[in-house]
Amino acid sequence: MSEKSAEIVPGLLMSRGAKGRCRYSVEGKRALVLLCTGPGVSVARMALSHGVNANLLRKWISQYADAKATLTASQSPKASVAVLLPVMALAPQTKSAPVSAADSCIEIMCAAAMVRIRGAVDARALGVVLDCLAQRA
Repeated sequence: MSEKSAEIVPGLLMSRGAKGRCRYSVEGKRALVLLCTGPGVSVARMALSHGVNANLLRKWISQYADAKATLTASQSPKASVAVLLPVMALAPQTKSAPVSAADSCIEIMCAAAMVRIRGAVDARALGVVLDCLAQRA
């Protein structure tokens, strides 16, 4: 729907009070909200063309969007339960030489420091080093 050919919702304004306060029909509000949810529609322009404050129209949009979401959620069939599938790890087809602890290397970049660990790793010592680096950063 293009902005220039904006539809006017009939029956939106029910009455105007003595102090100028307007009463709007629920059906008219829902129809206007439905028009505003289309692609490329300016809420401010729709509000202006219908004589409604843009903030009030945005309030209606959030109000009726919440009601629509609850209505569709309550009417929809029960959501299916996620089924977990078994995962099996396959051994590689080719035989390769086992990696020894002496061949392994870990590099960690943290702020302006680089930590390079070769060989076997002591988890406690590594934790202390990382904690110290985190305190400096």
